[in-house]
Amino acid sequence: MVRPLAPTAREADAWGWNFGSAKPPSYWAYGRMRALLALAEAAKVNPGRVLEVAAGDAALSACLERQGARAVANDMRKEVLCQALANFTNGSFISVVPGNLFDLDPVELGQFDLVIACEIIEHVAHPDQFLSHLKKFMAPEGRMLLTTPNGSFFRSHLQTYSDVEDTTALEQHQFLPDADGHLFLITPEEMLSLAASAGLRVERLTVWGTPFLSGSAGFAHLAPILPMRLSYLAEACCQRLPAGLRNRLANSVSILLRRSDVED
Repeated sequence: MVRPLAPTAREADAWGWNFGSAKPPSYWAYGRMRALLALAEAAKVNPGRVLEVAAGDAALSACLERQGARAVANDMRKEVLCQALANFTNGSFISVVPGNLFDLDPVELGQFDLVIACEIIEHVAHPDQFLSHLKKFMAPEGRMLLTTPNGSFFRSHLQTYSDVEDTTALEQHQFLPDADGHLFLITPEEMLSLAASAGLRVERLTVWGTPFLSGSAGFAHLAPILPMRLSYLAEACCQRLPAGLRNRLANSVSILLRRSDVED
């Protein structure tokens, strides 16, 4: 367990993302790995100030605060966010900024070493405007961490961003409470293009989450007989495949961005 959970929260872990059983190939193992990889990527930045938008359970904010960062968590529903923070022993140390993320004021909040938006961009009608707005909160040497489902995944049947003829028509479907539906998916190539249009450059892009880990395409039936070590080894080996093939096999994209107007 890596999250600073309060004792009462430790009793409720139906998905096994904190502890318990999460043997691959399975959605549970995939979900746990997604949480761990996002935290590992964020921790590498060693941020002093962190802004997590549309934070959901704010677990990343809690973990990074425990490591010494000053964390600010945003979500549209203040009550839900505060209830989520109550699950962590350090929840009271995390600043809460409720409301639509587009209404956040960079002058009021200031700049951050790390801006986090996990599993959000595919729910926003105009991802280019989304990235441009979040960039305003990045310190000159700051980073932005995004995660999103991979639109190139061979099992994906949803339209990708380039296929959308009128993004304005999607505005009525964004920011709905408890909305699970994706407006579109974004391929790694589209993500690179969107980042460039917002004045951002890629520091690291990772495509991961093959059926060997997630259990999709029927691989979940192998969980009782497939050794756990072999499953993770197969996932790691897929990272050595050519980009085109890897992008087709993997279900998730993680990308760390920097400002293009700042030299290394």
